[in-house]
Amino acid sequence: MPDKIIFEEISGRNTSYLDFDKKINQCCNYLNDKGIKQNDIISLCIDNNLSFLILYFASIRSNIIVNPLPFSLSSSEIIKNLDLIKPKYIFHQNKDLKNQFSSISEVDIKSTNLFLDVLEKLDKNKWVCKNSLDDISCIYHSSGTTGDPKCVEYSHNNMLNLIESIVEGFGYNKDTRFLGVLPLGHTAIINYQLLPSVFAGSTLVLAKNFSSIRPDFWDIVNSATINSVELVPTIVFSMLGTPYNPLSVQKNKTLKYVGCGSAPLSKEIQITFKNKFMIPLSNLYGLSETGPSHFDNPLNKNWEPGSIGYPLKVNKCKIFTSDLKEAKDGETGEIALKGENVFVGYFENESAYKKSFHNGYFLTGDLGYKDKAGRFFFVDRVKDLIIRGGVNIVPGEIEELLYQINGIRSAAVYGLPDKLFGEKIVAVIEPKGVLSEDHIKTFLSDKLQRLKIPEVIHFVDSMPKTPSGKIFKRKLKDKLSSS
Repeated sequence: MPDKIIFEEISGRNTSYLDFDKKINQCCNYLNDKGIKQNDIISLCIDNNLSFLILYFASIRSNIIVNPLPFSLSSSEIIKNLDLIKPKYIFHQNKDLKNQFSSISEVDIKSTNLFLDVLEKLDKNKWVCKNSLDDISCIYHSSGTTGDPKCVEYSHNNMLNLIESIVEGFGYNKDTRFLGVLPLGHTAIINYQLLPSVFAGSTLVLAKNFSSIRPDFWDIVNSATINSVELVPTIVFSMLGTPYNPLSVQKNKTLKYVGCGSAPLSKEIQITFKNKFMIPLSNLYGLSETGPSHFDNPLNKNWEPGSIGYPLKVNKCKIFTSDLKEAKDGETGEIALKGENVFVGYFENESAYKKSFHNGYFLTGDLGYKDKAGRFFFVDRVKDLIIRGGVNIVPGEIEELLYQINGIRSAAVYGLPDKLFGEKIVAVIEPKGVLSEDHIKTFLSDKLQRLKIPEVIHFVDSMPKTPSGKIFKRKLKDKLSSS
């Protein structure tokens, strides 16, 4: 077991369990030497490589609170996220972040090799610290149940119970081989692949990103004998549009299904995927506040696409009507979860945390129903949150930037269904004078990652308003959709 490979990087580096354990101990000393103590917060914004993995697990072993951020975020978005929690350190590989912080220390991880050289000089012996399972382990950024930016506090107890349930529910074991293509700062790869692979004593094959292996995806699945892959809808659509060699697809014997989460997945796409690649596409469901809560297992007898499946053993799930009564089978209401996987707080926002529960159940803000067989189905979102390409997008964040543009009187942002990304972003502008679409998109491109820039921009003479003076988005949507 000590010599078994824990991480295989497609770039060529392999790391054993024994060597990784020593590197974690060295990194614990490294963090300690920098004055980072138990319960301090550090943020990680690092590409898919060994540096991220070492820092992530060293933080957990040292009882330091780790805040992972997807490497794809823009520098403006990273700075805004960090301002919410004000970590002690940010470890990054983003040249635009250099010297951008006044109260946060930073380390630019220029390369994994240089980082490993620094660690190699430090003690490899077992690092020991006193901690409690109730201590905070991670902080994830989420839009919560209302669309307002929140920071989710996840305890060691949450993490252990969730991952144990996932490993058992998904049937993972020491022989399972995972292929990771999502950014390591994304909770989907952390919860579905990274932590389960380590918990089960298996191996994670790690790609820099999906784009880097897109044309070779099925060849890698075959040569690396992959058993588990977790995707988001954007990647699924990308795969459906890629002219793969049919022989490579047909050679697959180890990957029995593909999981897809982070955004709603249509039944039509599940069927199309199975027809093209000859394996099912599982519709996975979960939130930052709970981690994966259900499993739609395509290997079950009489499986059919369309549902989010059954709850994992770690949690109970109920559907509540608008008056907070338990819904009947087939009746649509709000999905609510209770269990050891449910987060323990919103960072410095106790009131929002308390408002998110009813009778001990976390109110997800998502609409769904349960059928007579006990399967759960996702219907829609209560909140205005836009999920595009598996990324949570708060309309208010974009609106705030739009109001910084000279010539905009008022602005509204919302999402509409989109076959490729799940949702497309629409911005409606009430201008003061002459204003071009190109000018708006150019301005936003310097502030946001490409995925968050509105695809459609409408200019209107005036905005419909509610009696309280707020922009009436529903009426705006209906008006523009019918015009």
